[in-house]
Amino acid sequence: MASGGAAKAATGGAAQVNDTLDGPVVQSLRIGFSALYLATLLLALGWTVSNCRQVPPESQCVVLRFGQVVRVQPAGLLLAWPRPVEQVETLPAPARQIEIKVVARTGGEPAEAGTFLTGDGGAVLLGARLTWHVVDPIAYTQARTHVAPALNRLFAASAVSIAAGRSIDEFLVVRPEHDDTDPMVQAQRQALRGDLTREINRRLRALEVQGAPLGIEVTRADIEALLPPEAKPGFDAVLEATQRAEQGLAAARTQATLTLQAADREQDGILTAARADAEERVGKVRTQVAAIAALATRDDPAGRPGLLDRLYRERIAAVLGQAGSVIAVDPQGGSRLILPGGRP
Repeated sequence: MASGGAAKAATGGAAQVNDTLDGPVVQSLRIGFSALYLATLLLALGWTVSNCRQVPPESQCVVLRFGQVVRVQPAGLLLAWPRPVEQVETLPAPARQIEIKVVARTGGEPAEAGTFLTGDGGAVLLGARLTWHVVDPIAYTQARTHVAPALNRLFAASAVSIAAGRSIDEFLVVRPEHDDTDPMVQAQRQALRGDLTREINRRLRALEVQGAPLGIEVTRADIEALLPPEAKPGFDAVLEATQRAEQGLAAARTQATLTLQAADREQDGILTAARADAEERVGKVRTQVAAIAALATRDDPAGRPGLLDRLYRERIAAVLGQAGSVIAVDPQGGSRLILPGGRP
């Protein structure tokens, strides 16, 4: 009887323990731990694939493992270890052109344009918009925060040497005879932009040789040139005086042309009148000598004396008819003959 009671007591205790283990608290704890485990798995999975991404077409990525660049990933699918094992930085692709407005410094303060001296002793304010692209992603990753200040300094240094070798006319139209639409002026502007671009790239390569590469290359430089405010009134006055002088020259050329045309017309009139008068006189002379000329061309010499005598009488009568009196004296006989028409 005692052993049977003990067995019953042991069986009841086990049943009570099982009821305790299958209670609502234990079930709640099991559910909570299961949800926590599942959430941990999901978080671990999300952390594992956190650096797996798609690189856009105009971008590229640099993968750093514990701060050291291990590879460069172009556009496409990127698979990388999660942070902090690997870090991914997105950079512009080499084909992507980036524009920056460089700012000069005047007296320590940033300005839109700096004052530069030209080779002919002039002064010009120069600013620029530089277009560049990434050529070395690794170097650009390390120096990307210094790119803008470096380009500002490189532009200022390059503009000094470029301006010193050129006249102010190659930067600005300060004379009326120059025109922006002139092909020669446009060629000078294009050559100026090209020289500035090459000078900045030369200085970038010098930085690379010195061990401080920026990983970029300038592809275009658009220069913005202005006159200094202090010099602009003087240039405007010179331009106005030059325009007035050109207007005076144009008026003088016009008046000279009109005078020359009037002189040419007067000359033509004088020459025409002189030719007409000469032709008239020549015609009269030819008429007067026509008989003598015909006599000279006769082939019969025997008849010439009689013809000459007849012509003499015809001509002398007309001449003597115009006189008031005519006295003819025979030098041999001493007689006096009064021709008709004379006084008795």
